[in-house]
Amino acid sequence: MVMARDPSTQLGLFWRGQATTERQTGKSVIVQQCTKEWVQGDAMAVPQNVIAVVFDYDDTLTNDSTTQLLESKGIDPQQFWKQHSERVKQGCDPTLEVLQTLLVMVGPDSPLGALGNKDLRAFGGELECYPGIPGLFDDLRVIAADNGPVSGAKAEIYVISGGLEEIILGSEVAEKVDGVRACEFGENQSGVISNIRRAVTFTEKTRYLFEIAKGPKGFPDKGMPYEVNRSYLPEDLRVPFRNMIYVGDGLTDIPCFSVVQKGGGAAFAVLNRRRKDAPKTALQELLLPKRPMSLNAPKFRDHDDDDLGQLLRLQVANTANQMDIRQKTAYQRRS
Repeated sequence: MVMARDPSTQLGLFWRGQATTERQTGKSVIVQQCTKEWVQGDAMAVPQNVIAVVFDYDDTLTNDSTTQLLESKGIDPQQFWKQHSERVKQGCDPTLEVLQTLLVMVGPDSPLGALGNKDLRAFGGELECYPGIPGLFDDLRVIAADNGPVSGAKAEIYVISGGLEEIILGSEVAEKVDGVRACEFGENQSGVISNIRRAVTFTEKTRYLFEIAKGPKGFPDKGMPYEVNRSYLPEDLRVPFRNMIYVGDGLTDIPCFSVVQKGGGAAFAVLNRRRKDAPKTALQELLLPKRPMSLNAPKFRDHDDDDLGQLLRLQVANTANQMDIRQKTAYQRRS
């Protein structure tokens, strides 16, 4: 089953039938005869009625999980991050440096012991999320449906993080989200982590935004890393960037802030209150360059004093309303 734009009009009408299509000069061309069943819709090849709300994890949904892991093993996190900063200044990639250092600390007589992915997932179940998480996710889905009845708007929730995926998958957010992408370790035959399988750097995060945009729901199979490079016309995107909302906590999220906002979406920053210089840094590096739309404490409840929770609910409602407006405009042009 395919849907192709009627070549005689630009009024958002489609015709449906059993056929194959090919792309020529940016247009859909039918190469087999279709049935004469007309379908109303906006001028797009797919419904584009999904709102993707994408969250960073560490210091966005919970306190930094790597720091909490180190503390649980009796390791001084301040010393760990101090040495990390020194190596980064020497030219190491920040994400790879953390992963490699953690690997060095694994082993029978090492600080992290015989650590396996199952241990990381179990540890994730011990983490406490910020107020309102994961309840916010259900609220956003209801708000999207209530405010976009014409377009059939629906919200999907994703986590893209430079933290450890197994920790996130063990946390209370895992069952409430539609997809997670973060760093991964491989294991040896004894079930102990022994190599880096995936490193999600701050620029790599944008790759996963494009995977969300192009589909399918919940990210492509991990064994198909090149699918994201396929060419798509704007009307073929499952989730256009105007339908995206990104929430992150700082400099590592700036590429995602930029991609989403340039595409017409919304970006919100979380204030890292644990850093003494957080307000000054946030003002200079985030708000003054207008990277996110706002900067708020990580409080996500449906309370008057939980600004970020209120802003996200309003943004989802507004995005769903805009979907309905576009759909109604297409109907009016036809009538």
